[in-house]
Amino acid sequence: MEDNRPKPLERKVIASPEDYFPTSPNLEIVGTFNAGAIEIKNKNGTLENWLLVRVAQTPIQDNPNKIKLPYFKIPDKKNKKLEIKFDSYPKRIIKETEKDVTIPGGENQEPRYRMKHISLPMLLKLDSKGNIIERQQKPAIYPTYEFDRFGIEDVRITPFEDGNFLLTYVVPHRKFGVSTMALMTKDFKNYETLSKNNTPRPIITGVKDVIFFPEKISSPSETSIIKKGGKIYAAFIRPNAFHEISEAGIWISYSPDLIHWGQEHRLTPENGPTTGSGTPPIKIGNKWLAAYHETRKIEKNKNEYVTKIMMMDAEQPWKNFRNSDILETRKDYRELLPENGYVEETVFASGLTINDGIATIYSGIGDKWEAYSKYYAEDLIKFTNSLIKKNYF
Repeated sequence: MEDNRPKPLERKVIASPEDYFPTSPNLEIVGTFNAGAIEIKNKNGTLENWLLVRVAQTPIQDNPNKIKLPYFKIPDKKNKKLEIKFDSYPKRIIKETEKDVTIPGGENQEPRYRMKHISLPMLLKLDSKGNIIERQQKPAIYPTYEFDRFGIEDVRITPFEDGNFLLTYVVPHRKFGVSTMALMTKDFKNYETLSKNNTPRPIITGVKDVIFFPEKISSPSETSIIKKGGKIYAAFIRPNAFHEISEAGIWISYSPDLIHWGQEHRLTPENGPTTGSGTPPIKIGNKWLAAYHETRKIEKNKNEYVTKIMMMDAEQPWKNFRNSDILETRKDYRELLPENGYVEETVFASGLTINDGIATIYSGIGDKWEAYSKYYAEDLIKFTNSLIKKNYF
């Protein structure tokens, strides 16, 4: 790889497993990573950066013949006592990897997968220079729905209308697969669902890596309730069903009300590597700028996650789509973080802020640490190349 990449102005680790306490003595922290990030003006008028860090815990295994897998006891009420329970399986019947297990299915049933850890988001506040102001040890969002039973993962934060912030997060579930939930907040203490009376759960879609745009954009087509060119909500999505037919990639979906979604079309090339959305887009002039991840095979059974940048037209993001070469790899953080981490060769961008021409990309490293890299925003824009995507709709 020719190293014509922008040079970071600063790199810093801001969250490590030793910074957090487990929620009970029979758990240990294994990862603090993949944080959503947002810039906030506090009451004094100064700028702060607030992050929701994914804190992953795993049971301390005390029986060599069995494995304990964690889940939340769902109280169906907000902010009640947090309880983590365990399922126990004989080791002889499961297939185990570093981060998950495969459990045999019953008669005529497919095997099931479960993570060995369980995750909750914790609020971390930084000042404008990247110094830590506050590190909370309690969950910012409590598991309160059946879909939350196996953890709250990879929160993304988008500034929205009327001083609100839209949050999405991923939930893995034994019956429903991987889905995305959405909440709205003004203060990161009180949260509301986007649901209407006929949609009581806060789940918005059965896909992952859903990230809202911070403002409405033009509809690419016309429906019975939406005029072509009319202003509607938009979000990145990542359909990943039938991977054998089409490589998973980044799409855009549209909605008149944040509840009903459709008119999807693809952004990243369909014949290229696997890609997935990373950060909410930020408008710079007449363009949207966002970081995303690409999965690349480096050995027979080993992949790496790298970071790239994409740039889109502000009014019609499905047109004139441009993406960069590789911006960051795990190697770029070896001096700061020489250990391999929970999952090797992983840089996962999940937050982006831009202030005074400086872009800060927040990333999970090795599924174990949270770090940021600062760049001149103009350098990131120049780094996007001239590969213009076909229109897929």
